[in-house]
Amino acid sequence: MQINPGSMLPQRRPLPVIVLADTSTSMEGVKINTLNFALSEMTSKLSDLHDTRGQIHLGVVTFATNAQQVLPITPIEDVIMPTLSASGMTAMGAAFQMTCDILEDENQLPKRAWSPTIVLVSDGLPNDEWQEPLQRLLDSPKGKRAVRVAIGIGEDCDFDLLKAFINHPEVPVFRADQVEKITDFFRFVTFSVMSRSMAKDPNSANLPLHLLDEDNLEF
Repeated sequence: MQINPGSMLPQRRPLPVIVLADTSTSMEGVKINTLNFALSEMTSKLSDLHDTRGQIHLGVVTFATNAQQVLPITPIEDVIMPTLSASGMTAMGAAFQMTCDILEDENQLPKRAWSPTIVLVSDGLPNDEWQEPLQRLLDSPKGKRAVRVAIGIGEDCDFDLLKAFINHPEVPVFRADQVEKITDFFRFVTFSVMSRSMAKDPNSANLPLHLLDEDNLEF
């Protein structure tokens, strides 16, 4: 009997990345277009990675009048990124609830997966109840261990809320006073995920916060 050597190789553990994207009406125009570009660029860069310790998986949850998982957790090489459009309100609390459900869904995030990276993008204030859903996210086993980063676009965000989402004294809220900074932020996220995927222990890898200063990114 012949044995395929490839079948004996250990399967890489999933390294999930979940993007929570504000797609409310205020994101119309250049903001949503820039976000679509940044997500597409991130997907392309991450799919080019090989020989990593963690197999990167990507999922996207949008929140407007409702929350919607527009991209299930998918191996990065199989991702077809949907084009996001903007309309409606800002149901951020519903997005937190949906993220908790995803984290608890072992069909999407098996027990063997590395801790997820969760990315929050918003340009405004939530119009639903968000305190309890956020606390549920922060208290959940996978949410507690997650690497959480956030970007506030413009001056109308609740930056205290974004800071509470990150809940880490050394990790700043990224501020995008100019729309182009959305792309810079996702390049930072991309590099962070790449670094984790190649680390000996992705769960213990530190965020490369020095890049924020080197690239003169505002936060």
